[in-house]
Amino acid sequence: SKCICSSAVSVDLGTRRSSRVQVQQMPGIDYSKFDKIEDSDDEPQLAPQLAKPAAQPTEPPEPMKLPEEHCRALDDAPSLKLPDGDWLTFYQTKMTAPQRMQTLVHLWNSAGQTERVEFLRHLIDLINNPAITNRIKGGQEVLKDLDANYYHGVTFPEAWVKTFEGLQVDEKKVTFEKLFKSLDQQERGLVLGTLM
Repeated sequence: SKCICSSAVSVDLGTRRSSRVQVQQMPGIDYSKFDKIEDSDDEPQLAPQLAKPAAQPTEPPEPMKLPEEHCRALDDAPSLKLPDGDWLTFYQTKMTAPQRMQTLVHLWNSAGQTERVEFLRHLIDLINNPAITNRIKGGQEVLKDLDANYYHGVTFPEAWVKTFEGLQVDEKKVTFEKLFKSLDQQERGLVLGTLM
């Protein structure tokens, strides 16, 4: 069989009865990129002498330098005291989004499995939208520790984690509720994304 690319295409069916089919080009479509198709394989074939040599061990790249505002010490954070306090205002106004996320990660990781179940149930009640909450993963996977290395080098109020560990589960739920409600929509989406 043969195919000739031009404004009309001629197809010869070889051993079958010959027939001619005329196909007109569609206006506005550039067919020239199909003029020199050499191989139908998706992957280019390299000649053996052109193949890349085996990769040599290289130095690991230096860690990315974080903006200073994400790394500043948070020793000036007020104490975590319920029900309300300066700590929530500090969280909202003095901390960057990565610092807020890192804080939530460390608070979550400091809690036990049964407490995390309670946090999830409370979060589902807060969201009150089955279209979102039905997508939350089930089972042990959703209860695992979150990867704090995602925000490697980002600071968080370490004293809050120590205080949080000493709270009763209902107080911890209230703490998570206040922190979650203080997030903007994008940050809430990040939190929910870790659970789906």
